[in-house]
Formats: sequence, C-alpha cells, structure tokens
Amino acid sequence: MNSMTGHGAGSALSGGVRARVECFSVNRKGAEVSFSAPRELGGLEPLVREKVLSRVSRGRVSVTASIEAEGAGESLVDLARARAYLGEIRKMQKALGLTGEVAVETILAGPGVLRTGAPAESYWPAVESALDMALDGLAGTRAREGKNLRAELARHLRDLEKLAAGVRPYAADFPRKYRAALMARLERANLPFEISDPRIAAEVAVFADRCDITEELARLASHAGQFRATLASKEPSGRTLEFLAQEMGREWNTIGSKSGDKEISRLVIAAKSTLDKIREQSANVE
Repeated sequence: MNSMTGHGAGSALSGGVRARVECFSVNRKGAEVSFSAPRELGGLEPLVREKVLSRVSRGRVSVTASIEAEGAGESLVDLARARAYLGEIRKMQKALGLTGEVAVETILAGPGVLRTGAPAESYWPAVESALDMALDGLAGTRAREGKNLRAELARHLRDLEKLAAGVRPYAADFPRKYRAALMARLERANLPFEISDPRIAAEVAVFADRCDITEELARLASHAGQFRATLASKEPSGRTLEFLAQEMGREWNTIGSKSGDKEISRLVIAAKSTLDKIREQSANVE
C-alpha cells in the first residue's frame, strides 16, 4: 500500500549536461502530472508525463526540472521570423489606425522568433536519469507513508468490528423486548389480551421482520473481510477502500434507522465516527 503524498529528488550527468529533477505528489482522485522547466526543456513534457504515469496510478505529481550545460539556455533569434512578425504587427497598426512603437519584447514573444541552441531531446538522457532517481525517492516516501496508513486503517477496522459485535446481542433480543413492551402497554390500557393471542404474535412477527438487522450485520462482516484483504494487497487500492467504507456506512445507517434501542444508537454513532476516520485515511491511499 502506498500513500499519495511524497517527495523525491535526483541529479544526473550525461553528455556534459547536468540535470536536476524534483517530484512532489499530493492527493487526487486520479493520476495527474504537472511539469515545470526552462523553455529549452518544454518539449520533454510528454516523455516526463509518460514515465511518471508508468510509476504512479493515483495522485497529482508535480515535476520540476533544470539543467546546466554549455550552451544550455542560450537563446538565438530567428531574424526572418522576427521581420515577418514585425511586418504583420505594422500591417495591423495601419489597418486599425494604431500608432506607437513595437517593443522588442513583443517581437521576441512571437511564435518561433526565439529558439534554443539544442533540441530538447538532446537533454533527455540526463533528465531521464535524474527523473528516475526522483521517482525512486518519491516511491520510497509514498511506501513508508503507506505502511503507516495500513496500520491506522487496520486499527480503525478492528474498532468497527468490535462495535458490530456489540450490536449483535441487542439485535437478537428485539422481538422479546418488543413483546414485553407491547404487553405492558396493553395491560396499562386494560385490554383483555392474552400473550398467546395470535394478534400479539402477528404484531411481534411484523415488528421483528421490520427491525431485523441480521442481513446488515452479515454484510458488514463481508465488507470488513474485503477491506482487510484489500489492506494486504500490493496493488493500488485507494478507490476500493473508499468504496468499501461507503458501503459499510450504508449498512450502519440502515441499522441506526431500523433500531430504536438507545444502546444500539450509541454504537451506531461511534461506528460513524470511526468510519469518518477510515474515509479520511482511505482518501490518502494510492
């Protein structure tokens, strides 16, 4: 199990180029990559994205890269493109009746006016090596944090199972308690009913069926087993854990709505609090 948060850094030298790369990752529903680098490395973004996504299945990874090399970052001006771009601006000024000087910065910002002394691909060997190191570091921190998350989630799951075990004795006693309460009300009303009256039996049977939570408890046990198995998996499991937490929440809500027992209500409230912790931690899992 891996966390979605982590950090890694790498530095590599190849072909006279020194590359430095840092990776930071935070929580996201899916996998996202952002790339920040000097202009001359802009063309490497697809390669960086592909490599990151081959290692990360969930979370937003921010990659920052820089290089040091002879000629790296040395900008050259394409004079032909600069003249063409300036000519188009002046045509626009004439057509629209605009005046004023055209700043050098405006011309340099034109498409293709500035170019670098070397293609981005020539820096890839150094950047790739540094990126691999950074991703190894990122994976290490995510794995260490994931180990802590697994322990926390396992502890919360045990708490949840204890609460479910606490509900079972009360659930089994529902029909008897309801029969006793019903007879007490009838006696207070001085109604001539016997405990063997079939109408009493029918009323108790209807109540027992309506308030039966054995299926919810069985499903809770099944979900807990799946949750524990998922915790032991080496595959990305965050979405599965979130789904199972949601399903367990449904069962506890149903138990709470079916039961009028104060003790069960107390256990349901405690279970919902524990589930909130499980959801919060599951949202950090890759």
